[in-house]
Amino acid sequence: MNFYCSRTEKNPNLGLTHTQNPKKTWNVYTDAGWTFHLNTLKKGNKNSWCEINFADQLEFKHNRLRDFPIYYTNNTVASFKFDNAHLLPIDGKLVDNGINFTFDYELDFFPILNNEVLNFNNCVDIAYCNIKENVESFLEFNNKEIYIPVQNGIDTLTIRSMFDHLNVSYKLFELAKEKPKLSKLGEHLSQTHWGFSQIKEIKNSVVVTGFYGDEWLLRNPFYVHALLSQRDINIINVFDKIKNCYMKNYFEEFRLECSKKCNLTTNELMSQIYNDFQIWNLNSTDFFSPLKHQNLLQLFNADTNTIIEQVTDAKLSKAIIKKCNQNLLKNIDNNKNENDPTYFMAS
Repeated sequence: MNFYCSRTEKNPNLGLTHTQNPKKTWNVYTDAGWTFHLNTLKKGNKNSWCEINFADQLEFKHNRLRDFPIYYTNNTVASFKFDNAHLLPIDGKLVDNGINFTFDYELDFFPILNNEVLNFNNCVDIAYCNIKENVESFLEFNNKEIYIPVQNGIDTLTIRSMFDHLNVSYKLFELAKEKPKLSKLGEHLSQTHWGFSQIKEIKNSVVVTGFYGDEWLLRNPFYVHALLSQRDINIINVFDKIKNCYMKNYFEEFRLECSKKCNLTTNELMSQIYNDFQIWNLNSTDFFSPLKHQNLLQLFNADTNTIIEQVTDAKLSKAIIKKCNQNLLKNIDNNKNENDPTYFMAS
């Protein structure tokens, strides 16, 4: 899902295909996998898609929860960073007036949460149902071979358990011991979006990832710090009282950031989560990350004990694995990231 659109014929030299509209007002460069019809380029399926119409002015359409970023200046729009570019917020829409861009915000984009407090079982049901819906929606249109890495991190095993639960065939593959060789575009993307540096492209295939698990499932320490600050709870004290847990060592990377009370509002926190773009389709390789669903934000209403058990020891995620394929529970690493390849650390 990669593109570079310019009012001038300025090739980014990343191995992209060039298409120009009849009025020569836009030059569009795209990675592999796009279809072209009547001045419209389109790529993807129900889960993740993008449509670029450039008959005259440039217009983008995409699924509401888009996986890819959009960077822009007055003359250029791209799915990757370039000089002087601004990131279009997830709730923003570019409007091309022929000379430059203005943009509007979609009103009421972020979900409004009610005041219902959710217990642990409520949260398991929400997570299970929405991850399941993501996978089933993906399967409805997928016709590619599916690959899942042999990793024993909690997020990868959560996804793998759901695929087992739904009796979906997939192939396991070992992550490379050294940083995988990337396409020219993949290498460029990896400089600013760490996900691309970790997983190789597999042509005409789907690589299923556990990306976004921390962010959307109450395990990113800073995001949970923001939630707990609203409840006058100090996350540092929470971790310091626990001798051993899945997230214990990883939390140390966030200790300084979590040392002061966070004043983010709920909507500001939602915006950070929505605008965290980690990986998206590249050439003929689809990257499917099922741990990302708008309804998972209902977990913000989890009771305090459930939030603490998830951010420290991934209890909610473990419950999903138990529900879907309890045989995988024994595979879970003792600590987050403990068996990741060394090149992950440099990402």
